[in-house]
Amino acid sequence: MAISRLIIGGGHLATEQVKGDGKHISHAKVGDIWRSIQGADDWNGMLDPINPLLKAEILRYGDFAQQCYDSFDNTYSSKYYGNSKRSKSSLGRRLELLRIGRGYQVTRYIYANTAVLKSFFKPKSDYSGSWMGYIAVCTVPKEIKKLGRRDIVVAWRGTETPQEWMQNMKDILVPGTLSQSTQCPDIQTTFKPGVQIEKGFLSCYNSVYGDSVRSRHSARDIVVSEITRLLNEYKDEEDMSITFTGHSLGAALATLSAYDIKQIIMKENDRKSIPVTVFAFASPRVGNLAFSQHLQEIGVKVLRLVNTWDVVPKVPGVFLNENMGWLTRFLHWLPWTYVHVGVPITLDSSSSPVLKKSYNPASFHNLEVYLHLLDGFQGNNKLPFKPSGRDPALVNKYSDLLIEKLQIPSMWWVKRNKEIVKRIDGLLVYSPTTPTPVPLTPRLLYMRPSNSNSLPVYNSSNSRSFLKVL
Repeated sequence: MAISRLIIGGGHLATEQVKGDGKHISHAKVGDIWRSIQGADDWNGMLDPINPLLKAEILRYGDFAQQCYDSFDNTYSSKYYGNSKRSKSSLGRRLELLRIGRGYQVTRYIYANTAVLKSFFKPKSDYSGSWMGYIAVCTVPKEIKKLGRRDIVVAWRGTETPQEWMQNMKDILVPGTLSQSTQCPDIQTTFKPGVQIEKGFLSCYNSVYGDSVRSRHSARDIVVSEITRLLNEYKDEEDMSITFTGHSLGAALATLSAYDIKQIIMKENDRKSIPVTVFAFASPRVGNLAFSQHLQEIGVKVLRLVNTWDVVPKVPGVFLNENMGWLTRFLHWLPWTYVHVGVPITLDSSSSPVLKKSYNPASFHNLEVYLHLLDGFQGNNKLPFKPSGRDPALVNKYSDLLIEKLQIPSMWWVKRNKEIVKRIDGLLVYSPTTPTPVPLTPRLLYMRPSNSNSLPVYNSSNSRSFLKVL
């Protein structure tokens, strides 16, 4: 019986087309259709059924966003709380080893000021700000050739801290104005009159806290200055792309920052052709009708992944939204009338044969669940669920959502030692470096029958079920 190997924790290669049995085939054609993958034609003809190369690329960008979660220190007792547990070089190596970003270099970390109710929270949770994501660029000529262009990735994580939850609750629309970038004072973005953005998202993207090392500059300052620097560094290259990705709050920030960056690029005559694309997972509504229209007018392409059972994409604007038809235009002036952006891909948790039935809303919002559902997605026309090679064990990294038959332990992802090391004198202490580059732990490989209907089952009596990796 034919077998194939699957990596727990692995991701798709940037340019691989994947068969249903998990085996890989040629990836040479990605470079030929990269503009279509980035949404040049609004993905017309690529979604029903979904193009396998497009799906592999969406999964790859989803894994870029997932690394924001895997690297974030959300343990309040940790001295690194709110920061990344990895250095930029360590994160870059992880992207390489997990086959998510071969040839990519992490060039900048993104921090945001999320301070709300300073007197209520302890200083380290509000004054320091939080690590929200990173910017990476493909630098290896061989990988650039495979991709068909030099790709810049901006990845954002979703809500993790109490302060960010409170930012999300500022669900009122405000004028979409941006402060001048302190790191690039000659760059100013002027939003179109009438454009309004959700107050919490705009505050997270645009605000600063001068007494904080992390939040001395806004997230906008960091993104604008770094993208500007990279565009200047590679100004002689014709083929480039800027790809934004994120989950939940991160998807909203990815949409907002793409909107900002696209307007900056439009001011440079020789850079207008650079595509700006957003792959948004579980995105809430970001702005009003004018925002949605202007985003489309300036050419920002948004592909939005939505789980039908997830409540987050339904907010804000539960009652006043794009589904009201002509009333949306009539009531567009209200500060609670929101409109979704981009092209949706509708996923369905009930379509997967390996997910438990759950009544917990958080179960439907999990990014790994989204990636699992996308892996089996064939099209918006209700085609049956058919996995293309992503390991379902990833769903249980931070949850307990897989059926018992798979025998995958729940909550199996544990960051190595949580940064506790033993000194020479035998005392257990936090690692002295900040942040700590966390070495990759070995990944397990197991043998899976090529029949996609078979479920992987671990048999402790059969040592051949597990193989060494990396």
